Amino acid sequence: MVKNKRKYLFLLLIGFSLTLYAQRQTNYGAIFSGELEKGLTPNLSLSLGEEVRLIDNSVGFDRSSTSVGLDYAFLQKKIKVGAYYNFMYLYNSDHYYEPRHRYYFNLSYKEAVGQFTLSWRGRFQGTYRDENHGEYKINPKYVMKNKFEVEYSVWGHPWKPFISCDFTSELNDPTGNDLTRVRYEGGTTWRLNRTDYLNFFVRFDQYLTAKDPHVLSLGVGYKVKL
Repeated sequence: MVKNKRKYLFLLLIGFSLTLYAQRQTNYGAIFSGELEKGLTPNLSLSLGEEVRLIDNSVGFDRSSTSVGLDYAFLQKKIKVGAYYNFMYLYNSDHYYEPRHRYYFNLSYKEAVGQFTLSWRGRFQGTYRDENHGEYKINPKYVMKNKFEVEYSVWGHPWKPFISCDFTSELNDPTGNDLTRVRYEGGTTWRLNRTDYLNFFVRFDQYLTAKDPHVLSLGVGYKVKL
């Protein structure tokens, strides 16, 4: 009898949690990106990238991002440090088209274990927002990101499936620096030839603040490594 009561209570709690989760709005979007990576030395590389995001069932403009950065790899290229600048043009929560300037610094480590590659990337990120197009209590906004990824190399085939999880935490919020978003992503990288790659993925952004909806996106990217 006691076990049955516990079972029913457990099922009730699960149902209540799923009901709360279902009440959160989920937006659907699409992501398209292109990237050029040029090796300057055996350890130093330059990257140029462009990304466009759509939202509201993939018909509404969300943002465009143009980035440029440098990466330096060492310790048999297991460790990489990088510095990037990103110019963003987005549709903000006040219904304005707003330019933003973002910079970030990366530190990453990867380790091959058989056919698997395990990696971690830490990122310190600062974003300067335009006060003429919105009201912000925090400007610039600083966050820390930690991304964990597992990639699998399929012997004899040009694709590498992967899954990842990315945690974003605020750094300068006067009300408290909390975990604000968890991003889950799964997909595959497809090597077309010696220099060209395609990337297909599904991304789910789970925002931990009640005001922000979750976002489920399909993405495709094209990358050239020279």
